[in-house]
Amino acid sequence: MSKVLTLLLSHQPPRTLERVLDRWRTVAGAKEILLAYGGTAENFSHIVHEAKVFVSDPRLRTRDHQREYQSYTSVLQEASTWLNDRSSIEYIHFVEFDQLPLVAELDERLQRRIDEKSADLLAHHLHRVDDTGHPHYLYHAQKAAFHQWIAEVTVRAEKNAVFSMLGTGSFWRRECFNAVAKLEEPFPIYFEIYLPTLTHHLGFRVASWEDQSAFITNRPSASLNFANAQKAGAWTLHPIKTLPAVASR
Repeated sequence: MSKVLTLLLSHQPPRTLERVLDRWRTVAGAKEILLAYGGTAENFSHIVHEAKVFVSDPRLRTRDHQREYQSYTSVLQEASTWLNDRSSIEYIHFVEFDQLPLVAELDERLQRRIDEKSADLLAHHLHRVDDTGHPHYLYHAQKAAFHQWIAEVTVRAEKNAVFSMLGTGSFWRRECFNAVAKLEEPFPIYFEIYLPTLTHHLGFRVASWEDQSAFITNRPSASLNFANAQKAGAWTLHPIKTLPAVASR
């Protein structure tokens, strides 16, 4: 049995979602994919996939994600609870529906990379952003409660570190994932700031994917297609809004 759980976040209608699930099944068996569903309750009832949880939190369903402080905390909490009776799982690969796998041995590569980095969380486009003009940081730094929260939770000597990541895909050790999921947000914090910053201040190591982040962007690009990405050595690709009929190698 795989040590890796693929935690797939989607709001897609069942027929569209089935194609995404089929592609992930080429990497992980159906029993190693937990669907976290943020669509409608009616659509959720029609999804033919055994391992699934419905996430009702309205803060997952934001439109202007940064300004409405989109949250993934409820997704982590639902998954952490689901994991309680599954002791064999050691890692969680948390991906949005439009980040798709390009290699069949993805789980093995992920485990090697997190070990090479001696990390607890691998994140794409990870940056330390305190004392910078990063817009996500500035949006939070204006509130005194934000830095007060960090000072209250941190085990670090340096209490002002703030990190940002692109949240489409992340790879976690289970202990780290559960520790972050256990805590409630003190007030709304955008998840691309909240997750890496909290992870760091709880004493876990956050690291960048480095080369693989080149294939993960926040906007579609004509040059970042399946064929080009595979030739360039990509493990996954984002964003793919329409799934092409290309088999994984």
